[in-house]
Amino acid sequence: MAGINTKRVLLGGLVAGLISNVSGLLLAHFFLAGDVRALLERLNVQLGLGTALLHLGMRFGVGISLVWLYTAIRPRFGPGPRTAALAGLALWFFTYAFSLLGIAPYGLYPASTLVMGAVWGLGELQLAALAGAYLYRE
Repeated sequence: MAGINTKRVLLGGLVAGLISNVSGLLLAHFFLAGDVRALLERLNVQLGLGTALLHLGMRFGVGISLVWLYTAIRPRFGPGPRTAALAGLALWFFTYAFSLLGIAPYGLYPASTLVMGAVWGLGELQLAALAGAYLYRE
């Protein structure tokens, strides 16, 4: 059995991370801009370059993790889009679902915003997983 091709994990992961970053920017700055702005004003928080860089880096980390997870489950589920979709779903549970459930009781965002974020995130990770898996070769 061949080992994991680290270069391809990084390549696919960076592409998946790019998709995640673009998706996150669209969601936060266009579709949910009013809710995000209202929360920041209510908490009297101003975000700077450091916050933006942290989020960019985290999303690239998610992309790399996503492709790594795909490569880790390939021996059991086989290569291809179905396995990529399973990896995307698993990572969605580990990231979006748990974090959104964790902040829901605090009432920081309306429930509709959390639901939209969850649904958007599921689509985002599915697309990112398919792109990253497509680029992976052992």
